[in-house]
Amino acid sequence: MLRAAARALSPGERLLVVDHGSTAPWWWNQDHDASHPTPHEIAADLGLEPDGWSTERAASPRRITIGPKGRTAEVVDHVLLFRRTTG
Repeated sequence: MLRAAARALSPGERLLVVDHGSTAPWWWNQDHDASHPTPHEIAADLGLEPDGWSTERAASPRRITIGPKGRTAEVVDHVLLFRRTTG
């Protein structure tokens, strides 16, 4: 899906990808063997660079989230911003 979205963009346009980098303690799937790919692994899997794309941001910001019964936890998000440089 992301590759199809990337192909639809023109030079100068951007593709923003935001996904989970961790699991909150109250999440239903607490598989401790599960891993979340890093932003750089996601970028590599998409295979956009160096084929007419540049990565403007690849980060893993942390934030506090509020869950059931007001319980808080720190979670990680992944934020990737790609810019199409050529057609």
